[in-house]
Amino acid sequence: MLTGRPALATVLLCLVCLLALKPQPAAAAAAAIRCTRDIIKWVGELIKKTSDLWLDCRLYTPTIQDYQNCPSSTLKCFADEVKVLVKEWETVGVVGFRNLKLNIKLEILASRFNQTESECRQCELLKVQNATVFLEDLRSTLQIINTDFCR
Repeated sequence: MLTGRPALATVLLCLVCLLALKPQPAAAAAAAIRCTRDIIKWVGELIKKTSDLWLDCRLYTPTIQDYQNCPSSTLKCFADEVKVLVKEWETVGVVGFRNLKLNIKLEILASRFNQTESECRQCELLKVQNATVFLEDLRSTLQIINTDFCR
């Protein structure tokens, strides 16, 4: 059994190791608020619905590169275009997707990224794609967010 200084040094070393292993709550909480598992699920449902519809809706579609450069404005663009998509669907009789409030969830997610928007492209300057490609790009972007922030 250790006594004296070696014992004290061993106890302190164990304490330091335990503190280093303890998860950092602030960092974990900051990452968790950007986790988007529920949103990805709903986007998947929308993709299924789009393949059933013959709606020729064209939407401004951000890319992964846009997200990497400007995460907040990219997510805001996705949110605005989801609103357009839901309205287009309602004009052909598809209802119920407004209640998902997907655009609001995307806006909230966008607000969790700190960025200056001076260097970011406006949504209207992005490439226009059909609804299926738009939703698949949205899902890909959300998957990258989950890879970075979900534990």
